[in-house]
Amino acid sequence: MIDGSLQTIDGRPALRFERRMAHSAQRVWRAVTEPAEMAQWFVAPVAWTPALGETFEGGGQRGEITALEEPTLLRWTWGQERYAFELSPEGDGCRLVFTHIFDERYGPAAQHAAGWETYFDRLDAHLAGGFLDEEEAHGSIGELHERYAARFGQDPAPGRRMIASLAFRDLTLEEDPAGGPRLRLERRLRHPVERVWRALDDAGELAHWFPADAPMEVVERDEPHLLVASWFGDELRFELRPEGAGCRLVFTHAFDDRDTAARTAAGWDRCFARLEALLAEQPMDAATALELWPDVHERYAERFGVDPEIGRRAYAEHPAT
Repeated sequence: MIDGSLQTIDGRPALRFERRMAHSAQRVWRAVTEPAEMAQWFVAPVAWTPALGETFEGGGQRGEITALEEPTLLRWTWGQERYAFELSPEGDGCRLVFTHIFDERYGPAAQHAAGWETYFDRLDAHLAGGFLDEEEAHGSIGELHERYAARFGQDPAPGRRMIASLAFRDLTLEEDPAGGPRLRLERRLRHPVERVWRALDDAGELAHWFPADAPMEVVERDEPHLLVASWFGDELRFELRPEGAGCRLVFTHAFDDRDTAARTAAGWDRCFARLEALLAEQPMDAATALELWPDVHERYAERFGVDPEIGRRAYAEHPAT
């Protein structure tokens, strides 16, 4: 489920999120106004009290509190952008409305909306007494962005490029306990294990994201939690664990030649971008996913300390699709 809608306010694009919260307005008010609480979930630290008319600095921009009615309304500016939290009691909880009037020079609406969804996930975790760090929350940003780009009728390319640049979402390179290098990806997804399992196990779904050059040969299968396969003689391992309303995916690829690590990691990076698009019901073709392969590959080559020419040659020889 995605909550955001794209509107026009005073001739400018605006995002509006409305959601039912299972906490009182007073409790949510503290979470969305007190700096110590906001530090647990918001996009950046806030240096306010807050008080009506108060000004503050952050991220090189000046902000001002323009409306304050505790515990129902907070409006503020930050640079040229405008924001508001509105709360209204509803049963034993409350309704939260968040509005962001934004500047399209800093990214399209779909990109902003996907980002706010990840921060609202962090708010939910905070109000439930837990903590969800920023990197974990961004595990599902690829899928969220695909959904919002489709909802708003926007070109997804700019947001895809931004998401592909988030190095903290990268695969990591490890030493396999059995010997040899191993690539690893751990990602929080917004779907139950049964849905993600279908994407791993169903041939029709695999065709939308898995490498087309050779099929997996399954050697171990424990539905819907574990799939181990042989692929070009290497071991691929997919593990799924329930986590809240979604699940956690852990993927590893054990291989022999460390020199090919960046090439292989970049390939999987693009495959998992296609998997996220599939889960968003917005399938992405291989050619589109590979448009960002060179940029992603260069980052992996630098991170892993391997010769980038191996991957560059492979990409140059890759047939156009």
